[in-house]
Amino acid sequence: MIFEKKTVALDKGEVTYFVGGEGSPVLYLHGAGGLLKSKAHELLSANHKIYMPITPGYDGAEFLDGVDSMSSLADLTADFVNSEIGGSADVIGHSFGGWHACWLAVNNPQLVELLVLEAPAGFRPGGKGGLDLPQDELMKLLVAHPEKRPKDDRPLEMIRGNRDSVRLHYHGGMPLDEALVARLGEIKSSTLLVYGTLERIVPIETCRILKEAIPRIYFNYIYDAAHTIEVDQPERFVGIVGDFLERGEAFLVNNKASESAA
Repeated sequence: MIFEKKTVALDKGEVTYFVGGEGSPVLYLHGAGGLLKSKAHELLSANHKIYMPITPGYDGAEFLDGVDSMSSLADLTADFVNSEIGGSADVIGHSFGGWHACWLAVNNPQLVELLVLEAPAGFRPGGKGGLDLPQDELMKLLVAHPEKRPKDDRPLEMIRGNRDSVRLHYHGGMPLDEALVARLGEIKSSTLLVYGTLERIVPIETCRILKEAIPRIYFNYIYDAAHTIEVDQPERFVGIVGDFLERGEAFLVNNKASESAA
């Protein structure tokens, strides 16, 4: 699958995005390293039209005036959804993108159908975990199977700049977004939380916070995956996420008795 690169002019400024696939719409919100198109995206595009916007400031994109917090970023994304998708969509957010997705679901619940949180950032009590590590150590925690990592033509300096820009611009390195935690109960979407058994960047306490606060949430471990689950285990990730996107509440009802490792 070749994802087409497009640009849309919104009220706040231009947003670049990639889109591809056929079927019901899915909005994918990338992590702090920027957008890296993976095998999981290709597999999901067999049954869904995938929209992948690049967060302003990432991957060479310009920051936009007035978009300088997680909440204002979510509002920009709501404008994107209304413009390019034309209505509600299922939403997948990885790491920083999961944090972003939660703000979208809180601020604009009418736009989020099903919500998938892949090792979401923003819920690290006591500052546990995080990305503030030397590059070589960080890479070992991002993926357990580096041989599966997609080819990435972006300069290393750009990837590092992505992580710096997110801390400096959108949340200042805040480990625990208490304002968002206080509003998680407002999320109306059925939510799937996936967490790798080899995860070391997002602490397990994150899962406890989300499970206690989000009204309709299902939690699933994915075996032999580190922080970037979709890279380490694309087939397992898409098997679980694809089933959730296909069946929605039926997925929850049929699986609520167990929290299993895939």
